[in-house]
Amino acid sequence: MEIVVVSDTNIFIDLYTTDLLDEFFSLTIHIHTTDFIIHELKVMEQKSKILGYDKLFIKKFDMREMIELVGFQRKMQDKTNVSIQDCSVWLYAQDNGYILLTGDGKLRKTAIKEGTNVRGILYIFDKLVEEKLLTPQKACEKLQLLRQINGRLPSKEIEKRIEIWSK
Repeated sequence: MEIVVVSDTNIFIDLYTTDLLDEFFSLTIHIHTTDFIIHELKVMEQKSKILGYDKLFIKKFDMREMIELVGFQRKMQDKTNVSIQDCSVWLYAQDNGYILLTGDGKLRKTAIKEGTNVRGILYIFDKLVEEKLLTPQKACEKLQLLRQINGRLPSKEIEKRIEIWSK
């Protein structure tokens, strides 16, 4: 079965910051995002690097889909305060049965409650090690770096992986 992931902005930023975009785009998964997420990338160097990968599919919303997206965001406003960018990847993943990749806790919790398959950056690290695109030792180093940069990551899950990959 082919795996399709729909990436949120924070995943791209974390992978860029840890210099793992090449490895990410080498995974045997299909990587999608939306035009809303691309526009949310403000650092031109990041945006250029991400747009340089032929493997990236960018979903562009037509007028009908935009109306649906705005309606979806309004509906979700009652449950959580998610941005139109968040809703774009969530709705796209949900409508197509894809995996939503996000590091946004609020988006993650609400999307899971609504039945969307959600994963985060640690899923990517697991896949990188599983597909031998990163050695376990290098994965530990990159996770340590990411933890310093991004304090919102789940410490227990990181520690578990570091313990396993350090052996």
